[in-house]
This record gives sequence, structure tokens and C-alpha cells, in this order.
Amino acid sequence: MIPEYAIPEKEPSGRANTMILLAVDDDPVQLEIIAAAATRLEYPPMEVMRADSVASAREAIGSCLPDMVICDNFLPDGEACDVLTEMRQRNPLVPVIVITAHESVQNAVGLIKRGARDYLVKPLKMVEIQQVIAGSLTWRSEEEDYVDLIEPEQKGEGIAYSAAPVMRDALRLAGRAADSDASILIQGESGTGKELLARFIHRKSARREGPFVVVNMAALAESLVESELFGHRKGAFTGAQADRVGFFEQAASGTLFIDEVAEIPLSVQVKLLRVLQFKEIQRVGDSEPRPVDVRILAASHKNLAEMVQEGAFREDLFYRINVITVHLPPLRDRREDIPHLAEQMIRRLAAKNRRSLEGISQRGLNLLVGYGFPGNVRELENILERAVILAKRSLITEDDLPAFVVSGSTVEPAGDSLDSKLNSLERRLILEALKETGGNQSRAAALLKITERRLRSRLERLGLENPYS
Repeated sequence: MIPEYAIPEKEPSGRANTMILLAVDDDPVQLEIIAAAATRLEYPPMEVMRADSVASAREAIGSCLPDMVICDNFLPDGEACDVLTEMRQRNPLVPVIVITAHESVQNAVGLIKRGARDYLVKPLKMVEIQQVIAGSLTWRSEEEDYVDLIEPEQKGEGIAYSAAPVMRDALRLAGRAADSDASILIQGESGTGKELLARFIHRKSARREGPFVVVNMAALAESLVESELFGHRKGAFTGAQADRVGFFEQAASGTLFIDEVAEIPLSVQVKLLRVLQFKEIQRVGDSEPRPVDVRILAASHKNLAEMVQEGAFREDLFYRINVITVHLPPLRDRREDIPHLAEQMIRRLAAKNRRSLEGISQRGLNLLVGYGFPGNVRELENILERAVILAKRSLITEDDLPAFVVSGSTVEPAGDSLDSKLNSLERRLILEALKETGGNQSRAAALLKITERRLRSRLERLGLENPYS
């Protein structure tokens, strides 16, 4: 009986681009044939993990994300479709090849329709194994989702292109709603690109020639919200030394994007409702209203419908800003976009940091696609900027990625000691607080009931970077 899985020792740094193949079969002879064929390939250099059941394959996938899987169709505790499902949940870009007998080829074809890349027919031959491996590693460049569907003006960095169906649905809805004056609510986790989508809507609208003004409600002191939004007259309150034009007037004939709209105090929500109803504002300290022609886009990472039920957000205002709702999926639900995003980000970040880089290795890209990204696109950019700065070669490899990405976990394993477990718990609580506050360390510290200085000290001690800043 072979061990559940075995990961060979890493070879010297000359094989930094080594890829990992997971071979799954309960026949040790077939495992040896696959391993021999893979390791004899001149390029790419490959290491082989072995598993003899669905359970051990799942454990191997969780332990060290593979770059390719070759799996026998029938296993003692399940079938190849179980391994295929597990792999597609972790990383849909990793090719899965099914081994089948002649009489079961039709079943293998069915698995290809469900996402398997190719199949091998018994008895296995080294040359055929190597041909399938080589072919499966180049398939992505031929996929129309990554090449043919990208219109020329969409090839640059931005949000207009997506290979993920769930993201395409959001973009289609936003595009259809753009050329109207309807208020749009953009919902999504922190770091998903809500402001980018708002800019996309503005560019597609009839107001594209007008200003696009952004106001982040989470960054405003509660006492200044009304003045910032609507403006004030000189002498209206202590410190008002001159007339001030508010964000609404700054956005006249254009678009006002209200980010983190859930943070607007209830006392100001009723005044915002009046602006949306009557298209007029009243500066603080002014006696006369002023007409204003502005299109409102709002965004929040919080569930506004739940806040309405809790009495924390006005129901009438919710319906006014929620004429159309666009839900931006988290990055973990649109993993197909990570290769495109990574390519664009590396190019821009390399120029910004004056580095000469060709891109990222296939292994490094697979690890990125397999990571959960609690900080979404913003976290991806932070991780890649770190990798661009630290890269020792012309290609970013797994050695340049943070340990938590390589391990496939958003929080590093706790270990056995009490100190390790306490550190792991502290990391998780800090990351949750930063996520809840959109990366605002002052508010995160308040949520954790510690000082901001103490939070910074703990971030430094734990070796944590703020993925939401």
C-alpha cells in the first residue's frame, strides 16, 4: 500500500519553475509510469504527488495545490468526477486528465463536458502521457474567453473585460442601465472594484462629458457629512470661514459616486432623500434651495436590506438609490479573471517600480488562482506589487509570493503550540476587522477596542500587511 500522497523534495533553485503533477490511481504500476513520463520531460520540469484514492487526492490538493491532475476514472472510494469537482472548486484553470479503459471512453468524454481537459486510454504509454501533459499546459492561450472576446479598447487595465460568466452578467446589467438617469446601487465586498464599475457606468452614460465626483462616506467625520455633501455658507457654523461648494454641486451635469453609502448618518439620510426626490439641495446656513442635475451611483459592502430591517438605514432612501442593483462578485467567484488581471497588474507595477519582468510562472499563477483572496482585487494588486519588488528573476515565481498564498490559506496554519494558536487567532481577528472597515486602521482599532498605535504594532509583530488599504 503506497502512502496517501508523497511530495518529492524540492530541487535546487535552477528548477524554480518546477510544476506539480498530482497522479491519482490505486495501481502502483500506473503511478510509476505516470511519474516516469512526467519527470523525464525536459520542459517544464515536473514534480509528482501520488494519491491512491479520492480521499488522499483531496488531502493532496488541500496540502499543495497541483498544476495538473491525472486521475484514474474508477477509484476505491469514488470516481474521477469527485476529484474533478474538488479541483474545479479550488482552481478551475488546473487541467484534469482522466485515465480510462477502452470500454469506458464514452464516460471520459462525459467528464470532458463537465470540465476535464483530456483523457488517456489504458494501457498507458509514456509518449502519450507526455503529449497530453504538453498539450494541456498550452490550452489556455487558445481559449477564446482569454483572447478572441477581448475587444481592442478593453485590453487595457480596468473592469470592462471578464472571462467569468458571473462577472459578465454584472457588466451587462451595468452597461444596459448606464445610458439612463436611474440611480444604481453597487453591492460587493471590499476590494471588488465598485468604484471602477461606477466609472465604467459613467463612461457609458450620456453624462460622460460631465464630471465624475467620488465621495467616500466612511472617510468623513459625521459632523461634516451634510456640509461636504451639500456645501455651506460662510458663518454657518464655527470654522465656516467662506462659502463652500458641496459634492452635489461639484458633480453638476455629471455623476456623483457615493461610496460606503451605509455610513451616512440617519439625520442626513432624510435630506439626501429630498435631493433625490426634488433635484435640489440646500447649503448649510442657506435659506434658499438650489436646483442640481446629478446622477447618483451608490456603493456598499454592507447588506442595506438588512440595515433597513434593523432600522439603521431609511427604507424610502433605500428604494430611491436602489432602482437598479448590480452585485459585484468576489474574486474567488471569478477566478477565470485572475490571469488577465495579473498580466495587466504586473506590467503596470513593473513600470511603476522600474523593474524588468516578463510575467509570472505557470506555477505562481496557479497558486494565485487557488488562493481565496479575502481582500479581492485590491489584495491581488498588493500581493503582486510585493512580488514585483522582491522578484530575483525576470519571472515572478512561487518563491516571490507570500507564504499564505503558497499554502492556499488566508490565515497561516496555527501549529501545535499555544503561542502559534494565539497568533493565528489574532491574525484572523485583525484581518476580519480590517475587512469590515474597508482597510481603515483607525476604525479597525476601534472595532477591536485597542489603540491604532497598538494595532500597527501588532501588524508589524505578526508580519501582516493590510490587504484592504
